[in-house]
Amino acid sequence: MGKKSELENTGIISIKLAETSTAWDGSPLPCYPSSSPVISIYKYTFPPHSVTNPHYHKIINCGVVLSGTVTIVNRDGTSHDFHAGEALVETDGEIHHGENRGEEEAVVIMFYAGDSVTPLSIPTE
Repeated sequence: MGKKSELENTGIISIKLAETSTAWDGSPLPCYPSSSPVISIYKYTFPPHSVTNPHYHKIINCGVVLSGTVTIVNRDGTSHDFHAGEALVETDGEIHHGENRGEEEAVVIMFYAGDSVTPLSIPTE
C-alpha cells in the first residue's frame, strides 16, 4: 500500500503553476549557490504605466501575478505579458525591465532563491 499524499481526502486543491529549468525566454536557470541558501519573498505593486529600472539577476527568481498584467522586456526588445494567475520565471544575467502597460495596478508576488551575499537584482544603465 502506497503512502498517502499530504492533501489526500482534505478537500484542498493543488494546481501546479510552473515547473521548469528555464526562464520565460527559454534560457537556462543558474545553479543554486553553494553557500547557505536564503529565500526571499516580495510583493510588488505596479501602478498603471510604471516601469522598473533596467536590471538583471544572478539568482533564481519566479513569481505569480495576482492582478493586472506585467510585461517583462529584455534588452533586445523580446517581451512577454504575464496576466493575473500566471507564473513567471525570470531570466538569469539578461538585462531586462518590468512594466505595467495597463490602466489598473498590477500586483506580483516574487520568490528569490539566493544567498546572503548575492543581491536580489543588479541595476544597470
